[in-house]
Amino acid sequence: MAAMPRRHAATLAAGVALVVLLLDQASKSWARGALPPGREITVVSGWLWFLLATNTGATLGLLSGHNWLFIVLSLVVVLAVGMLVFRTNAVGALGVVALGAIAGGGTSNLIDRVRLGSVTDFIEVHLWPTNFNLADAAIRIGVVLFIVALLLEVSRERRSR
Repeated sequence: MAAMPRRHAATLAAGVALVVLLLDQASKSWARGALPPGREITVVSGWLWFLLATNTGATLGLLSGHNWLFIVLSLVVVLAVGMLVFRTNAVGALGVVALGAIAGGGTSNLIDRVRLGSVTDFIEVHLWPTNFNLADAAIRIGVVLFIVALLLEVSRERRSR
């Protein structure tokens, strides 16, 4: 996994973040306008449903009602991700894409928290413990991809010794 120039890394991460942010905000806007509150809509029988909900806490409703805490934490995470993109080039393109997904998801949920006072969730998946949105999915996928990118980098460094 070759390092990429910081300017390219920043452009790639910003592009991924923007796509995640736009898709998430558009999907949440659709959900708030189209889904009836409290009514579950089956998308794929037995596996996928839409149910409009709001969340002032973290995943699984943890620390519900502490929206300002999560505004601050979201800002810290988004700034930290930005610093990683600008200050390191050791994670390659996969890591940069992962960081962009995390930043885009974090920023989109931050926008909800500031603008609406809570995050809009509407996706329910069989065997997943809580409903979520596209930003949440991007953050989780981004974290997994970033860990994979780090492991690949460590493996590459060990092979080169």
